[in-house]
Amino acid sequence: MQQENIIKPHLVKPILEKIVFDKINLPQPSATINIKPEDTIDIRKVSEEVVKVTAERRLLVSPSNLMRLSVSMSIDIPVDSLEFVKLPDPKGYIKASQPVRILISYISNIITNLTINTILGPIVTPPSIQEP
Repeated sequence: MQQENIIKPHLVKPILEKIVFDKINLPQPSATINIKPEDTIDIRKVSEEVVKVTAERRLLVSPSNLMRLSVSMSIDIPVDSLEFVKLPDPKGYIKASQPVRILISYISNIITNLTINTILGPIVTPPSIQEP
């Protein structure tokens, strides 16, 4: 089954929901800093023809007293309800779809832009979903 049969052609526009950015402390000169992205994705049908996807990427920074950073965006994806309900794993299908990959890329880009002028330098996270 091709994506065109399920996701209707439509201009899908990601919407920024929330940004949390707190610079807390400067790292010690010899500190080892680890940064791991953690993604959460909420997929729900809001009508017969629309699936809303909300994705959040949090950076797990170690040591944890350096910063807090998370970016959340959402996207409404128009679907063909008859084809959508026939899918064996509708949420998995949406999670792997091109609109969601684009949404995660936008989030990754925002994180890079937010961190470009921090002491840690630009933090570039993968433009794909990271499983916790």
